[in-house]
Amino acid sequence: MSNGDFMAKSESKTVAIADAGPIIHLAELDSLNLLSDFNPLIISKTVHTEISIHRPEALQHPEVVFKVIDIISPPEPQLLVLSRALSLDKGEMESLILMQETPEAIFLTDDGAARLVGEGLGYKVHGTIGIILRAIRKKVRIPGEVIELLNNLPEKTTLFLRPTLLEDIIKKIKDEYLIKDEK
Repeated sequence: MSNGDFMAKSESKTVAIADAGPIIHLAELDSLNLLSDFNPLIISKTVHTEISIHRPEALQHPEVVFKVIDIISPPEPQLLVLSRALSLDKGEMESLILMQETPEAIFLTDDGAARLVGEGLGYKVHGTIGIILRAIRKKVRIPGEVIELLNNLPEKTTLFLRPTLLEDIIKKIKDEYLIKDEK
């Protein structure tokens, strides 16, 4: 597969609902374009505020279409119980309320508790790492570029990650795409 094959822009249009984390972390990596095929990328007003505090330039990215929604629906009882038990913050809770209304969307979060609730409610959930890995499948990044992004996560982003997890993910990419370590 040539470099050109990997650089083709995706024509897929998938709905996603995002918590602030993945947007902030991808902005820290200067890789928000990895969200460009989510159309729309739905965020709550609270998430919008969180992003505008931490990474305001992310909201102006020319390739990402944000749809900001004011939450008026109450959470379903199961979501309410789970969110209280796991101490979800307001942005995560609002994102999950939006997922109730659009269950076919992909839920984007880096919060472990929010991921647990989302998966428990049957939603498809991805975090920053999943979005970065998805770039290979969507042919917007070649494997070497994805490895470079993953290597930059600890130093360029506020995403907390176990070093062994990151090493395992990078090793799997290298093994799958037959990438040799540089000595």
